[in-house]
Amino acid sequence: MFENYQAALALVVVGAPECLDLSLDAEELFALLQDTGGRDRLTALIGKRVGPVDWRAFDAQRDAVARTGTRCLCPRDPEYPEALREVAQPPALLFCKGDVERLRVRGVAVVGTRKPSPGGVAFAKRLARDLSAAGVTVVSGLARGIDTAAHSGALGLPGTTVAVIGTGLDVPYPAENAALMMEIAAEGCVVSEQLMGMHAAAHVFPRRNRMISALAHAVVVVEGGLRSGALITARWALEQGRDVGAVPGFPGDFRAQGPNHLIRQGGFLVEGAGDVFDAVPLLRPEPVAGGEERASEDDDAPPGAQAVLAALSRSGAPVDEIAAHTGLAVADVQRHLLELELAGLAESDAAGRYARPQGA
Repeated sequence: MFENYQAALALVVVGAPECLDLSLDAEELFALLQDTGGRDRLTALIGKRVGPVDWRAFDAQRDAVARTGTRCLCPRDPEYPEALREVAQPPALLFCKGDVERLRVRGVAVVGTRKPSPGGVAFAKRLARDLSAAGVTVVSGLARGIDTAAHSGALGLPGTTVAVIGTGLDVPYPAENAALMMEIAAEGCVVSEQLMGMHAAAHVFPRRNRMISALAHAVVVVEGGLRSGALITARWALEQGRDVGAVPGFPGDFRAQGPNHLIRQGGFLVEGAGDVFDAVPLLRPEPVAGGEERASEDDDAPPGAQAVLAALSRSGAPVDEIAAHTGLAVADVQRHLLELELAGLAESDAAGRYARPQGA
């Protein structure tokens, strides 16, 4: 059975993806590529020479797609993300592993340097965890450092994560993130516009970043220099009308230059997930309906969070310890902790320990 992606793949291989903008259906486009007369017609229509297709390269790509269980989407498919139709030069072909529906629900991009500080890693992981616990999909680029921390923090929670990579889906990059990439594909989605088998190339990643920002309502930069890829993603976000936030850093740290610059330019300051929800209210989670949990003396606690609140001490405790104390699932504890933080009834530190605020 003919699939739309086959026409898109042939056009990408021949270097004429513009033909997808023509008012010809995909099967007709594919048929025109088969002979000189058809290609001449396409040449006249787009004003650019359409040469013979390298059908061996086409077959190799199609075989790789089938072998790896990859899903291919082109702009003519209803599952193609609407957000990507609006970017400069929309990807003619998306190679996807995982739940493609995740690409259609914009979340928050968490990005930053490949050489982060330990505090930056801890913060990115906690921010991603809190966003994902609230049902917000975390988007990033699978790079070393902040991206890796963001993906890791979001996994295992309702929002989960999307990785936009700059290589072929069968070429994990960096290599040490191969296992993480498989986890994301199993739970969220990994997506690329690069042909199968394509290895990393410096010029590809700035274009990859336009997809990261497009798939999010907001971009949050945790750490990064003024010329970092994270700042490129932020610039794409501004061009696309997205909100941009940044985590402030110590002025003497080069990794703080990018975030501090963004804040000076009007980006919203991020010290936790609550700041993201304040900047993008539509992402704020709905209050959880009250259950059978026992009431506490803290009437301001969001419904469903009293048991977690009762387990908090002044000295603080990690999530798994609170879960063990309450008997609740870790994911539920994380969701309740986020509710409590937003209500000012809990606070967390860089190590991921939660405590009652002083005076609360």
